[in-house]
Amino acid sequence: MYINPIFKTSVAYPINYKNNKNVFSPTNKVSFKGDYFDYEERLKQKLNERSKWQKFWGTGKKKAEQAVNSELIGFNIHQGMLVKKIEDSIQDKEALLKQKEDSIKLMEEKQNLLKERYEMAMKNHEKDEIILDLKKQLENIKRTTNEKKMDYANEVEKINILKQEQEILTKRESGKGWDRIAGYKTLKTQLEEAFINKLALEKSGYEVNLPNGILLYGQHGTGKTRFAEAFAQEANCNFVSIETLNDPDEIIEEIRSALRKSKKNYYSKETPKKRTIILLDDFNAIAKLSNEEKLALESEYYDFEDTTVGQLIDLLKDCSNKYKATIFMTTNHPKKIESELLNSNLIPYQIFLGPPNPNDAAQIFKYHTQNFTQQEIDYTKLGYGVAKAIDNNEAYSAQGIVNVVEHAKEKSKGGQITESNLLESINEVKPDITSKTFYDFYDEMIDLIEKTSKQTQE
Repeated sequence: MYINPIFKTSVAYPINYKNNKNVFSPTNKVSFKGDYFDYEERLKQKLNERSKWQKFWGTGKKKAEQAVNSELIGFNIHQGMLVKKIEDSIQDKEALLKQKEDSIKLMEEKQNLLKERYEMAMKNHEKDEIILDLKKQLENIKRTTNEKKMDYANEVEKINILKQEQEILTKRESGKGWDRIAGYKTLKTQLEEAFINKLALEKSGYEVNLPNGILLYGQHGTGKTRFAEAFAQEANCNFVSIETLNDPDEIIEEIRSALRKSKKNYYSKETPKKRTIILLDDFNAIAKLSNEEKLALESEYYDFEDTTVGQLIDLLKDCSNKYKATIFMTTNHPKKIESELLNSNLIPYQIFLGPPNPNDAAQIFKYHTQNFTQQEIDYTKLGYGVAKAIDNNEAYSAQGIVNVVEHAKEKSKGGQITESNLLESINEVKPDITSKTFYDFYDEMIDLIEKTSKQTQE
């Protein structure tokens, strides 16, 4: 996975919010609804706190807004710290829980051995003092084991409570947002820094620099469309998908309509400052000049701005600021996109989403087997198992790994999936990205990079 292999760009944060002195903390004695900061409700509270004369003359509003903006920024920082603290606490407690579990197992083994020894002594009619001593030892170890089990159960309950708190804080619904995508941590972090983390700043009244366009490109089947949908959910943005196989004029009009609606939603009272992600899947279908357009340009029948590509450039150049929307594009064929569109101002994030690396593959295996096994599985081993396909210029996409898991389910015949099932399935299920697909895509990329480099030098 590579970020901006064609154009290297960076987006700076608009303000250094860490230097703000009025951030939220537990000592501020500000009342919030648990994990949720109700901006409108808090602003009402602040406005009501003004003096009688301030309310009469309508003054103090700006100061109240600034105070609430500071609290919101601080609240988001504080929430992040709480989540990290809880995650660390859960990890520490689960490590301790594992030690207690091992200790209980050891005690139970000793108890069983002692019970066998006691029963053997009774059967052999050994001396009374020996039997009484064994009985006393057995009672002591039973009591100690029961105490350890009670302590273990209490710790499990505490961890479950912590996990519930963490779930409330992160406010993630199962199967939505990033929860839909296993692995790809680096890419998720890049998109969070470039887009998602800035939304809280924008919500609190600061101007932010959000990208006009984001392009995901890579071989067929790597999950680009699914990633775009998950990104929109994680960012809590409105999501609009536009079919790019329609008539180009209809597509342009659909984009214009979606942009106008985005702006309307952003400034509405019902969805204040809620942005929109517009997905153009298979972007290359409309991002290349047609033969008819080329002939019309040569004969000066109409200008470049009138072509589909020209209109796309016009829509992309200021859609984030003007329409409060970001256009998310996917393609299997970046070479088929006109170079004028591959501009770092129009599309500052041009991201290669390729087959998962071994670590990402391990996470994908874990994600898709979690409800079908309780076996000890070395997911790292599986990740490297599918990565070996690259030696033959082939690869397993995320969907290819799902195919392997589905095959392993069949092999398990309704039972729990085992590591051996999965390893056998890797050998039996062929990579879904063939050597031809692999070579064709990289040939395109080499041509595109050479073309872009030549244009830059000129």
